[in-house]
Amino acid sequence: MNSRGGLSIKSILELEESIVGKPGGFPTDHHEGLLRSRIKWVTEGNSSILSAIAMTLALCFGIFGGMFEEFLLNGYFELVAKAEAEGAGNMIISTSFIHLSIPQAQIYGILSAAAIIFAWWVTLTALIKWTPGKTLTTALLGITTAWIVVVAVRGLSHFVLVEADWDVVWANRVLLVVGQQMTEQMTQSPGSQSCIDVLNCYGINQNWRLWWILYPTFAVIASAYGTTADKPARFLIPFTFLSLFLMGIAWVPAEINYYEEVPLLNLAKAMIIGYIAYGASFYYCSISEEYKANRLRRNIAIAAVATFFFAIMIMNPPEFVKDFAALLGGTPAVAGSDEITSGAVVPSTLDKLSGDGIEASQWGGLFVNLIVATAGCVIGFGIGVILAFGRQSNQPFFSVPSVILIELVRSGPLICWLWFAVFLMPDMMDPFYNAEDIIRMLLMFGIFGGCYIAEVLRGGLQAVDSGQKEAAIALGLSPFQTKLTVELPNAVRTTLPSIVSVFIGLWKDTTLLFIINILDFFKLAKDLPATDLRFLGNFLEPLYVTALVFWVFAFYLSRVSMKIEKSLGLVKEGGGELA
Repeated sequence: MNSRGGLSIKSILELEESIVGKPGGFPTDHHEGLLRSRIKWVTEGNSSILSAIAMTLALCFGIFGGMFEEFLLNGYFELVAKAEAEGAGNMIISTSFIHLSIPQAQIYGILSAAAIIFAWWVTLTALIKWTPGKTLTTALLGITTAWIVVVAVRGLSHFVLVEADWDVVWANRVLLVVGQQMTEQMTQSPGSQSCIDVLNCYGINQNWRLWWILYPTFAVIASAYGTTADKPARFLIPFTFLSLFLMGIAWVPAEINYYEEVPLLNLAKAMIIGYIAYGASFYYCSISEEYKANRLRRNIAIAAVATFFFAIMIMNPPEFVKDFAALLGGTPAVAGSDEITSGAVVPSTLDKLSGDGIEASQWGGLFVNLIVATAGCVIGFGIGVILAFGRQSNQPFFSVPSVILIELVRSGPLICWLWFAVFLMPDMMDPFYNAEDIIRMLLMFGIFGGCYIAEVLRGGLQAVDSGQKEAAIALGLSPFQTKLTVELPNAVRTTLPSIVSVFIGLWKDTTLLFIINILDFFKLAKDLPATDLRFLGNFLEPLYVTALVFWVFAFYLSRVSMKIEKSLGLVKEGGGELA
């Protein structure tokens, strides 16, 4: 017990030194001469006592600060009182079987007080132990950073919990995810909660298409995690939390205009599919040899690419898919038909599949950003591989067009190429395919991302050891097989961080879609205050949510990249040889 206590105290002291520096002392004159010496009163025996004094004072200042002097800053009780006086109340979540009251003022007080306690602890520790006398730079940096944290935490938490009115987001959360046209198809169809009078219904509920995309997406992600050697809890706990979080967003009754049972049921199905996919993948890799596990990883990667093309196809199926659904017994459901809008006929999934899909021009919200960014990654990677090998080719027939395309695309900003896709690409594509705006954006993001990935891969291809190429030729591999099985895997492995950086850049660049009047996530968030007179002036709340969503996806991509690098042995020096 004592060893544990000693270990914890030692850890706290080490944390102190890493933040505010090592203890020092005041300089004094020696009584026998002019030599300067230092009084050192911090010893192993009293260091923990001094730390306890600093922490006790910090707690007092953080909780009761405003009751002493103004310069001590407001403490917890005064922060809560001010927040309540400014109108911060309780967030009420009430349904027929649960009633939650979330005290926003108290949460704001706790967060702000915690930051203030931390800042005072750092400051008082530095003063009591006089760490500036030993490590001046570390002490000043620690104190400055601590008070910057106070300003950031208090400002952000005050806006989130006291100032902001989040009803503008809750009322339009479906709109932000799928866009205006797709929201109308869901909420203005017979059976929708906002379409009580059947005479006012005019749509066909097409949100089943989104669920059909979500199911394989969860299966691919879960099975990919199952091929890793991590403990199951490291995936299952975050995956369960994410699924429950999505269910909570769909279930919160504030400003709801649909029956929450449907998304809750479908999200539960997606979660179960994820569990099954993860369990099957994890079990297969645990009983199989390494080459079989690698083959499964390759098949999962192929399935991920197939899921992307399936998502585009299922949103607006081609004629042969509709004809096949009709052959299986589906009666084409047409939006606006009297039988459907009156509620006399409820179309089945086969009826909807054989009928009209959702045109790309009707896509919107976060769905558009995800599908366009995925196109930049999937199509862009394929184009990048072709251009990288083409640029390295000794044949001018391959190298010259590759160089021209790469240099031409990289010489202009993305927004210029998006305008090119809007005005000039239709004239180039009309003889072959009449593509809508979003489809042209998919292609443009793929080409733009492919040119940057090509240059990244070219650097990786140049770093491939010539001995590996010679060994592949000696084994009888053709030049095509050598490039795909030897050169490309080595190039991808060594350039993976740069490739992921390109993917993250493409994800953030999807916000440029709003400039060409595509109703993506950012544009809808920017225009939310104009959807209702209640929300006029509440333009910061949607933008904060947008920033958070984009950061979460970018952060997740970076974590995935680091995880793959670790599995390839690239996090340590010599990792390439280990891999």
